[in-house]
Amino acid sequence: MKTVIVLAIGFWIGRQIYVNFDKEETKRKEAKVRQRLAQFFQQQGFSKSESLLKAQQLLKT
Repeated sequence: MKTVIVLAIGFWIGRQIYVNFDKEETKRKEAKVRQRLAQFFQQQGFSKSESLLKAQQLLKT
């Protein structure tokens, strides 16, 4: 019985670590994409604030 409890706790802790890592990785990737979009819009002639706004609008949809 103790073994099952220890395994369950270990599994839960491992899952929490993985979920947190996955969230951080997703945030980093989204920030990179947002930055690339903003740079693209700036190259197309938009101002910095307009390009950031358009990048956010595209990522929300």
